[in-house]
Amino acid sequence: MLAPPFFAAAVGASRAPLTTMLPPPARIDAPAHAPPPRRRRRGTDAPARTASSPSLSRNPLPMKPQLAAPDPSALAPRTLAGLVVRPVVRDDAAVLIELCNEHAEQLALERRPYGPPRSDALELMEVLFEPPFGAWAWIAEVDGLHVGYASATAGFSMLERAYCLQLDDPYLRAPWRDRGIEAELFRHALDAARRFGCLNLQCQSPLWSDAARGLEAPVRALRMDAMRYVVRMENETAEA
Repeated sequence: MLAPPFFAAAVGASRAPLTTMLPPPARIDAPAHAPPPRRRRRGTDAPARTASSPSLSRNPLPMKPQLAAPDPSALAPRTLAGLVVRPVVRDDAAVLIELCNEHAEQLALERRPYGPPRSDALELMEVLFEPPFGAWAWIAEVDGLHVGYASATAGFSMLERAYCLQLDDPYLRAPWRDRGIEAELFRHALDAARRFGCLNLQCQSPLWSDAARGLEAPVRALRMDAMRYVVRMENETAEA
């Protein structure tokens, strides 16, 4: 799903021009995701809203330039010494892919119905680092050691007529699980959703409910049971 216009406008204001591209790895076993719709050409504007547009009846909150970065005033102090959670940047691509590979191996059987992963990182780099931005990720470090990550994509509900932020299952390397890092990743994602102006934050893992309960905040994650159906668009063999 493409990011809403205000995501791209606000984030793009703080990002430097993309003058370099990382060469795609020979083989990437990152978690599979649905191919995004055809993107608009860069430089084209979203369709102008008319005066009768429902969204004009309310005044949107001003968006911060770097939406994926945490707001220190909104985040409580970290409990694990040496822990840093920060938004992913282009230079983190190799680290993020390595973490994704480990995550994919851990969930190989569960993710099989979704289809094989892409054989290169083109779409991953595009959705994270090129406008209109459609995904965001955060890396957790302890004393400079990369220990895990979380990622989220922009979503929209027709029924609520509002954007939401959808989080994927987080991943932490085994020695660092159940040490409060999940809650810190959740905290950063929740802070980003608020600054995006999203109606809600949606997660697809019970781990996020545990992380939310660990926060001293008025917001709590509610479990919503549902059945998910997946129709694959590609063959068993991954293609570039």
